[in-house]
Amino acid sequence: MNKKMLLIVVTISFLVAGSTILTTPRMNISIPTQLRAAADAYKKNGVEAFLPTLFNSQLASGNGVNVREKIAVMKTVEKAYGRYVGLEMIDSIRISKSTKIIFFVLKYQKGPLYGVITTYRFNKSTKITGFKIHTVITQIIPTQILARYITR
Repeated sequence: MNKKMLLIVVTISFLVAGSTILTTPRMNISIPTQLRAAADAYKKNGVEAFLPTLFNSQLASGNGVNVREKIAVMKTVEKAYGRYVGLEMIDSIRISKSTKIIFFVLKYQKGPLYGVITTYRFNKSTKITGFKIHTVITQIIPTQILARYITR
């Protein structure tokens, strides 16, 4: 192997190894308090309790989420996927000092419902400013984030 080819192979190996290190998914993501409370309310009181608990008193002020529509979607998922059984965290991305995007899975007996929330922290208070769910993972989690899990 000539020197030029060796240099290319070593460079590619370094880049691949480096990107694997940088993109390894984190498994120690803490569940935000509001999301944990909503998941517990869902398990205890059903789907009707999930979003009101998730958004707490924010429902009256408006947050861009059609609560009735999302509850209807979740009821449809329950019919197809069975009973809700738990919550798992996927990833959390801090996009600024005040804002995080948090990806999670709502687990059902027969399959997952993928979700994302946006949290915003201001004056020592954190509120959820965005919420989206879907049964298709790529509708919630960008492929760049999913690529992190390929190296596992």
